[in-house]
Amino acid sequence: MRGFYNIFKQDFLNLVKNPMWLFYVFAFPVLLVGVMGFFMEGSYGGEITSYDYYGISLMIYGALNAATIGANSFMEERIKAGNMRIIFSPQPDASLYLSKIAASFLFTEIAYLIDFGILHFVFGVNIGGTYTGYVLMVLTVAILFSSALGVMCCCIFKSENITNQILSTVLTILCLLGGVFFSLDGFGETVRKICLLSPVKWILNTLFAIIYDRELGQVLPTILLLAAGTVILVGLCRVFFHKEDYV
Repeated sequence: MRGFYNIFKQDFLNLVKNPMWLFYVFAFPVLLVGVMGFFMEGSYGGEITSYDYYGISLMIYGALNAATIGANSFMEERIKAGNMRIIFSPQPDASLYLSKIAASFLFTEIAYLIDFGILHFVFGVNIGGTYTGYVLMVLTVAILFSSALGVMCCCIFKSENITNQILSTVLTILCLLGGVFFSLDGFGETVRKICLLSPVKWILNTLFAIIYDRELGQVLPTILLLAAGTVILVGLCRVFFHKEDYV
């Protein structure tokens, strides 16, 4: 257990020391919400402002992009040498990929808790009031799922670049269908049904139901689906991770 903690601590510090990731998780979401909220102001009515909509939707987008952080923490070139030393140490194979998942999850989780506070107090984003805890629970499990997804893809494709190209394309499509950048609900019933194929749409609907309807019926199913997906992804990491491929 101590060996795993030491690996996890080093993985976490590698992320904290990376200026690009610090900007990406702390400053970029806030700036993006500010810009989108300003330019789309007045487009979402009175009850839900543009800052409310993008404050929630773009935080989902950011949570899902924890997958790229997981991939970076696993296979970035400057980290590979340290990882190879771990591979040839007496630590279990699972310590390598589990520590990457845990480190990218914690790094992203801390950043987005801070970002949520900034969005609420600076832009007045409605994050649920007394129901904020439920919003954070859903996003927390989404971040864990995304972290596991990034590491799992690295285990399969053996390349950070290939993994990030695939993830960025897939996540962007899912977020477009999910209405993260703009709602597609006005394009007719057929488009709405297609959008429901995106898990991002489920998460977005769940969060808006919590915040504006005080409806918690979708919370448990969403969390269970994301948690089950995380378990499956970790299982796939175990299947596809081989020391000889990594070397």
